[in-house]
Amino acid sequence: MKRFTESVATRIEWLGSCPLFAGLSSDHVTALASVSWPRRYEPNEILFHAGAAADGFHIIVDGQVKVCRYGADGREQVLHLFEGGEPCGEVAMFEGREYPATAEAVATSRTLFITRDDFLQVARKRPELLMNMLAMLSRRLRRFVSMIDDLSLKEVSTRVARHLLELSRSSADASAIELTTSKTMLASRLGTVAETLSRTLTRMQQRGVIEVAGRRVVLCDLEALERLADGEKL
Repeated sequence: MKRFTESVATRIEWLGSCPLFAGLSSDHVTALASVSWPRRYEPNEILFHAGAAADGFHIIVDGQVKVCRYGADGREQVLHLFEGGEPCGEVAMFEGREYPATAEAVATSRTLFITRDDFLQVARKRPELLMNMLAMLSRRLRRFVSMIDDLSLKEVSTRVARHLLELSRSSADASAIELTTSKTMLASRLGTVAETLSRTLTRMQQRGVIEVAGRRVVLCDLEALERLADGEKL
């Protein structure tokens, strides 16, 4: 991790891209920007470890950060994958205890780190910041409920189909998407292993549902993909 300097004006712009600070007055965003600390992480560097004191949180400026937990056998489960404009570690920070998972840079990433004390000092004056925090916690809870449902009840093919459809909905071209992570990372995120993911993608390609070329996936048969996402066997 490397600390670097950046103007307050630039830090204000970076904070403005985070939905957590939506609706805040310029003076309070400025106050947060003035106590935020720019940091740079290279791939595989740790932002925080599970079990460490949650003394603050990060706003991801750019790059990509994964939040994960590890089983006793060393197997990794990716809980979140954060990119520019998203907060990371804010739940544990707000609770004031320990980080429940580890955050690691996937790509070269810049963040703004804000300590718990500085954040709460501003939040006490601006209750809308706490409402934004509550909304974000609710979205994270719904995401976890969906993840638990998928991991415990859904076939791997169903999880893959759902993920591809989610990417399609946020893509400029709904019929062709780019995977933003490696297959190993995607497999961990979907609660499986890279070999099983590769076999599933191959079978989907053989059925004419998709075409895969590197990280580019063309959705050839959206109706079939929807059926797989609804639980149809591959």
